[in-house]
Amino acid sequence: MNVRYISPLSELEAEIKPLFSNEYMLAFFKKFCDIIQTHLWGFKTGKNAKYEAKDFLRVFFYSELTGRSVKSGSERLNKYLLKKKRKNGKTYADGRKQREIPHQTDVNKFLRRIGLQKARDILRECLDNQLIEALQVGLISRKVNVLVDFTEHDYYGKRRDKMIKGTNRGRGTNKMRHYLVFSILSKGLHLFAGLEHVAKEQKKVPMIVKFLEHLRALGFEVNRVMMDREFYNVELLDKIKGLKSNVLIPAKAYKVIKQIVEEYLKGTGKRIRTYEFSSVLGAKLRFFQRVYLVLGIKKGYTLLGVKREFQRGTLSLDDAKKLVYAIITTEKPRGASSSWASRISRLYKKRWNLETGFSDLNRMGHRWKSKYDNTRYLDLLVRMLLYNSWKINRVFLENCSIAGKKCQEWTLQDNRDALEELFLEA
Repeated sequence: MNVRYISPLSELEAEIKPLFSNEYMLAFFKKFCDIIQTHLWGFKTGKNAKYEAKDFLRVFFYSELTGRSVKSGSERLNKYLLKKKRKNGKTYADGRKQREIPHQTDVNKFLRRIGLQKARDILRECLDNQLIEALQVGLISRKVNVLVDFTEHDYYGKRRDKMIKGTNRGRGTNKMRHYLVFSILSKGLHLFAGLEHVAKEQKKVPMIVKFLEHLRALGFEVNRVMMDREFYNVELLDKIKGLKSNVLIPAKAYKVIKQIVEEYLKGTGKRIRTYEFSSVLGAKLRFFQRVYLVLGIKKGYTLLGVKREFQRGTLSLDDAKKLVYAIITTEKPRGASSSWASRISRLYKKRWNLETGFSDLNRMGHRWKSKYDNTRYLDLLVRMLLYNSWKINRVFLENCSIAGKKCQEWTLQDNRDALEELFLEA
């Protein structure tokens, strides 16, 4: 595939920057193919084989780019290539029609050759290249905030093994695949950075610590790690603090937390409190961590306003307590306590970038229902790369816009359309 220099598309005034390279948009696809082929050293084709590894990947990449199934993407791309080469596509004696690219069945067979561990290595290398590229061109800084969360994908097959978990939140099924997702937030730019398929009874603490150590090995400095309540674990806080990073995590509504919120509303307690976070009694190895408890307020309200309404009697205690939440952080207060607490509360709300990122991944096309973990993993990998491409290109357009002139809105669909156009012309 020829990788060409990309001039401005349609009415865009600034050149669209690429995924991996500052000069070539489709270097992304070329590099993606190269990385996969280096991990498929055992893959061999026959002497008279019509297709190479990159041909199978071309179909797979195109189907992901357009949000279609492999079958639909293969047929559409084959039709386009035949038309481009001005061929009618003759029919052979056995009823088969002439093809320029592999059929869906052959593509699926090829993808199944890539095991789950190889898929993990491929994802690690692809996302690492993307993060380093964003750093080199100044879109992100070396100091980053890390967002961590789980996502569930329904499973409809008959398997019952350690890679398939049970769930009561599935649509038409009680089984699912469980993924641990990492992303970074720096200079207002949110990018996916890692993905792990979590098996039954697999501990999450070593996985998170290993990822943070990997980021440090790449040259990044992890400033804060923001997580949800399901990561409420003092051992995890202790490990992250040992890496010289801070943690932001919502506190569970234990009795003592409720009491702290109530004391603040009544005016007998402060917004920032020290809190002793420890493992459960009876644990084989107990951890203790001294943290700070910061009170925050739900969107659309102010903490001081809710406190005043309660003290005036216009808001009941129960209703007021429902609007207030508590955040645990290992970061020491700096400057004025009230402004620092407000900054911490606003910063934690940025964790929702990961939630909206999940929604964007889902709207890129139908979810695969493959019974093979590796192909499902590769599907998520390409979606993450395309999502990062959209975020990177959008920031580049904003940076290249003329001062005083409104920048063209660059949506996810705009990015996909532009990539498809370039992909077909290459």
